[in-house]
Amino acid sequence: MTEPSDQPLVFLPSESIAEHEGRAFVAVIRTSEELQHWLREPSPDVQWLQVERLLVDADACVAAAGGGSDVPLDVVLSDPGAEFANLYRLVDVLGAREVRVTMPATQGFLKALRLAASLRIPVRLLPSQPSREALDELAGAISFYLHDPMVETPVEPFHSLLAAMRNSGFGSLWMILEEDPAVFVRYGHDGQLRLPRSVEPKADEGALEGFVERHLAGLVAEGAECVTCPWQQTCAGYFKWPDRTYSCAGVKQLFATIATAAEEIGQELAALPASMRLAATEVMQPATAEAVGPIATEGEPL
Repeated sequence: MTEPSDQPLVFLPSESIAEHEGRAFVAVIRTSEELQHWLREPSPDVQWLQVERLLVDADACVAAAGGGSDVPLDVVLSDPGAEFANLYRLVDVLGAREVRVTMPATQGFLKALRLAASLRIPVRLLPSQPSREALDELAGAISFYLHDPMVETPVEPFHSLLAAMRNSGFGSLWMILEEDPAVFVRYGHDGQLRLPRSVEPKADEGALEGFVERHLAGLVAEGAECVTCPWQQTCAGYFKWPDRTYSCAGVKQLFATIATAAEEIGQELAALPASMRLAATEVMQPATAEAVGPIATEGEPL
């Protein structure tokens, strides 16, 4: 979890970190050797380790469950439908450090989401521009998050969207999902800056400043469906990137489901005594702009 800062958080491949000393960063780890090095000798500037392609490596999981440091892990699944059973390997890791699981909303992700929730692991779900099949699973994921008593840890973006629609959240999907390139600066393994969900390199960090605002303004100027979308400020064109012609019809239904749940929660809270209403509202608080990272605020959906 990061501390308040005016500087963007930089995501760096392990081999490139020496070039960016003196600033807060996330180390992107892809080998067991790198993982063991960073667990033994974490830099004071490292905020967490983004661990990719290592959940299948039993030795890496054993190392992560060991002592030496308590640096948090963000474990990234590339194919959650195929990798979900490997989440059991994180049970021992949870006893040594904070862990989050990040996964794309690709076919079969809901199995991984359910298992992560049963293990009480926070989840960051990256919807990108979901297919028809993924939209169906996302609808199921929202229902699971809202109604299943098994869910005791945050599932983003649902957790923060629900809070935002209850007027206690912040920012857009770009921020909630740590994809605003002005705030979360990512370097590829070739040393080039990358925009989220894009393979095209950017010249410098200055080119990333105001990206989301320019992107949304361009969509509005083009007369895209964002113009009349009731969730324009919350989405900020998230689902129109990288394909600006992507139809948001299915996405709007997902937003509407969360908005309906937020309204129902408001009605239920209004019927509670004041003391109980305050306690229930505090449970829903999301991570703040000053406290982003792999471990979000815990709390059951109400």
